[in-house]
Parts: sequence; structure tokens; C-alpha cells
Amino acid sequence: MTQHLSALLILLSGSVAMADGTLYKWVDEAGKVHYSDAAPLQNQKQGVAELSRQGVIRKPAESEQARRQREASEALHKQEQQRQLDSARYDKGLLESYRSVGELKADREKQLSILQASLDAQYSRLKGLNLQLRDMLKEQDTNQKLHRPAAPALQHNIQVIQQEQKGLGALISTKQAELNSVRQKMQEDINRYQQLSRGAQ
Repeated sequence: MTQHLSALLILLSGSVAMADGTLYKWVDEAGKVHYSDAAPLQNQKQGVAELSRQGVIRKPAESEQARRQREASEALHKQEQQRQLDSARYDKGLLESYRSVGELKADREKQLSILQASLDAQYSRLKGLNLQLRDMLKEQDTNQKLHRPAAPALQHNIQVIQQEQKGLGALISTKQAELNSVRQKMQEDINRYQQLSRGAQ
């Protein structure tokens, strides 16, 4: 009796496993429909659907193009969710870091003054280089008019200053862009802080 009961249980468990199993359905390039217990070894252009043993679709067939579009849409959705999360965190940081618009403005103006001081120092250095180069070029011009031989040291110094001017010009452009960015961000933060403060009242 016990042996018959064990055999019956094995048969029943096998039937349940078959009932819960997955069927795969796909259409090949010739338009022929296939059903199988195992997924096809090769990729199918129209995709492969997954069905229950009762024929209920668990996962619809998806072409390669449709899959790419879905993944792209999901990626954009995820990016938007992350953007909203980052925005919420930033808003919270604004409210927790400053007690008033005046305090926020004072902090940003301090940052601006530091950047402006650095930019002014670069402009001052560039002005000094311009004066040095002007004098060297004047000396070079005088030598040429008097038919004096070119001084190697003078030529070298002119090239060094011109190279430094070029590097300094690029640095000034970067600093100016940074200053403009901080100034713009300051105004955006002030406007946002005012909106959040009104909403919290």
C-alpha cells in the first residue's frame, strides 16, 4: 500500500510540474509557428513568447527592434526617476542648509568673490605679460632696424611669454565660465528656495 501511495505521489508531482512548466512559441523566417518545451537555440527576429501549459501568455514575443525600444524607454524612465530623486534631495539640502534667502545669497556671494579675486589675479598677470612682451618686441624691432644680430635669449623669452599668454588666456576663459555658472546657479537657487519656502508656509 505504501509503495502504491509513493508511486501515486510521484506521478502527481510530475503532473504538477508539467502543469506549471513553460511552453515557448515562435514564428520562424518561413512563417511557421513552433511550440516547444525549450527555447530555440537561435535568436528569432520576431521574438519568442513564453506560455503556461494552459496556453496563457506569460511573456509576449518581442522583436529585436521592439526590445531595443522598450529598453530605451525604460532607461529614459529610470533617468527621469533619478533626476526627480536628485532634485528632491537638492531641495531638502537647500532648506536644511539655510535659514533665509539672505543667508543663501550671502553664502553664494562669498563664493563669487573668491572666484572673482582669482580671475582678477589672472587678468593682472596677463597684463604684466603683455607689458613684458611689448618691451621685448620693441627691443627686437630696434635690433632689426640697427641691423644687430638677433639675441637668442631675447627670442627664447619672447616665445616663453607667448606660450604663457596662451595658457593664461585659456585659464581665464575657464574661470570666467565658472564664475558665470556660479552666478546663474545662485539665482536659480534663490528662486527655488523662495518657491520651497512659500510651499512650506
